[in-house]
Amino acid sequence: MQLPTKPQTATELLEALATAQDGLGKGGRRLASFFADNLGANAVLSASEVAQRCGVNASTVVRLAQGLGYSGYREFQAVLQDQLMTFAQARAQETSPTVPSLSVRPVRLHLLADSGKSFNEGAAAAAQNYCGMNPGVAISSDLHASYTVDPVDFARRIEAAAGVSDGIILVAREHPAINDAVRTVTAKGIPVVCLTTDLPTSGRTAYVGSDQYVSGATAGWLCGRMLPAGSSGRVLFVYSVPFRCHQDREQGFRHVLRTEFPDLAIDEKVSSDESVDVIYEAVRRYIAKSGPPAAVYNVSGANIGVGRALEDEGISHSTVFIGHELNANSRSLLERNIMDVTIGHDFDREISLAVDSIRLAREGVQPINRITQSQVFTRFNCATF
Repeated sequence: MQLPTKPQTATELLEALATAQDGLGKGGRRLASFFADNLGANAVLSASEVAQRCGVNASTVVRLAQGLGYSGYREFQAVLQDQLMTFAQARAQETSPTVPSLSVRPVRLHLLADSGKSFNEGAAAAAQNYCGMNPGVAISSDLHASYTVDPVDFARRIEAAAGVSDGIILVAREHPAINDAVRTVTAKGIPVVCLTTDLPTSGRTAYVGSDQYVSGATAGWLCGRMLPAGSSGRVLFVYSVPFRCHQDREQGFRHVLRTEFPDLAIDEKVSSDESVDVIYEAVRRYIAKSGPPAAVYNVSGANIGVGRALEDEGISHSTVFIGHELNANSRSLLERNIMDVTIGHDFDREISLAVDSIRLAREGVQPINRITQSQVFTRFNCATF
């Protein structure tokens, strides 16, 4: 395959990919389809990252770019980067640029989340960002605060979403009705990718997110190191509804405390139910009963409730406080030195990986689980949020 003239714009590139399809092998056709549907992502992905997502060798990626008339993959990318720059400038001027369609029919996806308010907002914002860079993808969001969720009703929502979507990005607790709904949906050929918290026994298509056991172990190590050497005392553990990610974080945290800091012990758990008011009252009741803890580890949401309780009890600067998810609330707590560490993750990258997994599944390729790196934020680097 060699085109007489290399494409100069993203629109010409789409046309060239469509023309070249018949002359490509199976791997080449998979690549061409991925390029056509992910122009925004391909503007920043390396050849090896594209190859990994499509299950081919990096050399195959380079050969396809050369077959389109480019000297290599970097020149191919330059066309996409120029297009994205033009699009970004036009949006900044509040114009309506002509953006090439990234697929003949838009891919319709559904983000269905059962979590805390801040997490839901972060996931929805990342989905909107992705769609802004990839106009051929439409992601609708159906977001629910965990303390309002009935698992049986949520399971029905999963099945309903499958009727109007090409794939589902799912954040959900472990529950038999939810697992059954995922099995029903995937049996009908609708991919379901679990985001942040896994449902490994549900038959889901893939998992995208951090290794939550490692995240918990990291929190445990930081907690032990931030307290004075040889410290003993109680660590207040804050949990929520039965999310797999919370269970994995707890196991990692407990393992590190047991092996590295045996004088520290998780004395008691309190439930946040992902509600600021609920966790605020629960932490204050615990302190009234047991006294100030040496540290607080929150594996769930509603960090602001923990922070307020520590502040009102006058122990915010003497109690180590570690939690998850960098958002406006946790950033404020970090900057005010009420929270010591937030363990976060890259929402934008994870949404992109989830969409890629759904695309591969729709093309008959079984996607692999994509494990992303946890990020550690303190008051010194939280401004990157």
